[in-house]
Amino acid sequence: MTAYKLALRCASWMVPDDERFDWLKEWTAELWHVRSKTTHRETVAFIAGAFQDAFCLAKHGFTQHKKIHPFRSPGHCLSLLLLAGVATTCLAFLLPGTRRMLLPLPYKDARNLVIVSHNRNSQDWYPDVSVDQYQGWRKDARHIFRSIGFYQTVKKQIHAGRGITAELTIVHATGNLIDVLQTPLFPTGATSINPSLILSEVTWRRYFHADPHVAGRTVFVKGEKAVIIGVAKPNAWRLPGKAEAWLLENTDRVNKFNRYTPGFVVARMQPSIVEKQPAGNWHMLVPNGAGGYDSFACLPVEGLSRQLLMAFIFSFVLALLALPATTSLPLGEYPVQPRQSSWSVRLRRWIFLTAKLVLVVPVICFASLDLSYVYTSVQPETSQCLQICLAFIGMLTALRWILRDQRRRCPVCLQVLRNPVHVGQPTRNFLAWNGTELICVVGHGLLHVPEIPTSWFSTQRWLYLDPSWRPIFRPESALRAS
Repeated sequence: MTAYKLALRCASWMVPDDERFDWLKEWTAELWHVRSKTTHRETVAFIAGAFQDAFCLAKHGFTQHKKIHPFRSPGHCLSLLLLAGVATTCLAFLLPGTRRMLLPLPYKDARNLVIVSHNRNSQDWYPDVSVDQYQGWRKDARHIFRSIGFYQTVKKQIHAGRGITAELTIVHATGNLIDVLQTPLFPTGATSINPSLILSEVTWRRYFHADPHVAGRTVFVKGEKAVIIGVAKPNAWRLPGKAEAWLLENTDRVNKFNRYTPGFVVARMQPSIVEKQPAGNWHMLVPNGAGGYDSFACLPVEGLSRQLLMAFIFSFVLALLALPATTSLPLGEYPVQPRQSSWSVRLRRWIFLTAKLVLVVPVICFASLDLSYVYTSVQPETSQCLQICLAFIGMLTALRWILRDQRRRCPVCLQVLRNPVHVGQPTRNFLAWNGTELICVVGHGLLHVPEIPTSWFSTQRWLYLDPSWRPIFRPESALRAS
C-alpha cells in the first residue's frame, strides 16, 4: 500500500499547485477502495490512470492559464521582477561593450574637454570640421582653447609583416591628441620622425598574437611606414567613432590628412571661460568667406555618458504617449465597501502598482543596453538607435502588461483571479450582460469583464462577496502554503 501511495504522490507533482492537495486526497481515497476490492494488476492500471489524469490537468487545465498569468502571488511577482533587475544590471557590467559605456570617463577634468561641431538641436556629434578650419583655430583661437587636437576616422589597410594584412578602422589624429585627452590609458612616446601607431587591445590580440614586444615594430599603413609605440588599455577611447588603432601625425604633417573628409576637433577650454560658465555648452562665432559668421558648439565630452540616460528617457516618454493608443488606461470600477476596501487595502493596491513600475524600469533600461552594446564592433550611433528602439518597445510592452496584470488581480489580496467562465450570449449583448467572469479563490469577490464595451457596461466591474460565502473557499493561508 505504501508503494501505491508513493506513486500517487509522484503523480501529484504534475498537478497544478492550487489543485494538488484536493487531487491527492481524492485519489488516495479511491486507492483504498480499489485496493480492497481488486487485484494487484487492476491496482497498477488504476495508478497508471492517475498519471494520465495528472498529465491532462497539467497540459489542458493549467498550462494555458499559467502562460497568461505567470505571477499569481504579489510577492512572487515582485520577487521575479527584482531578480530580473539584478540579473540585467549584473550582465550590463559583465559585457565589455555595455560596461565601457557605463563606467566613468577616463579623461581628466572631462567637463573642460569638448568636441567642436556645428550648432545642432540635438546632442549628437558629427564629423563636420575641415582640416583648414582646425588649422585656423589652432592659431587664432588660443584665447578660447588651451589645447586643441584633430582626428578623422578612416579605413586603412595595415601590413604587420609575416604575411599579416588587415583593413582596420583607424583614428587618424594629430600627435597632441593624447595630451589633450589627458588619460593614462594611452601609451606615450610618439616619435618625431615617423607617424606613430597605437593598437587597441583587440587588434593587438587578433593580428599581433598578443606579442609583449610589439612596441618599436615598424608596420606599413597604406604603404607608409609607422612605428608602433604601444597598446591602449580597454576603455581608453570614449569619443565618437570606432577605433581599432590610432595613427598619430606630427604637427608638420597635417597635410597627410584628407582635406575633403571632415573630422572631429577635440579641445580643452581656457579656465577663464569655464569659470564664467561652469556648466552647459559653449558657443563661438567664426567668420566665413561670405561676410557672415558660422556658429559652432563646444559640447562637453561628459554629455557622451548622459546620452545613454537621455536616450532611455526619450524612449520612456514615447512609450507613455503611445500607451493610450494601444490599450485602455482605466483599471475598472471598484465600489466602496467599508469592510473590504479600507484605506490600507486601497493603499496596498496602489503601492503594488507603483512597485511593479519602479522594478520594471531598470529591467528594461539595462536589458536594452545589454542588447544594444553587446557587440563592440558596432558603430556607437547604430547602438544608440538600437537602444532607443528596444527601450521603446520594451517599455510599451511592460506598461501594457502592468495595466493588464493589475486589472486581473483581486483588490483585497492582490492574487491573480482564476477560473474564467463565459456568461451570457453574444446575440443578447445589448439586452443582458455578456462577458467573462473571474473569481478570487480566497472568496473576496467576482470580476465581470464585458465581451463588448457598451454604454451601460463599458469597463470591468468588481463585485464584493458577502463574508457568508467565505467557508466554501480555500483560506488565504492555505493558498500561500500551496
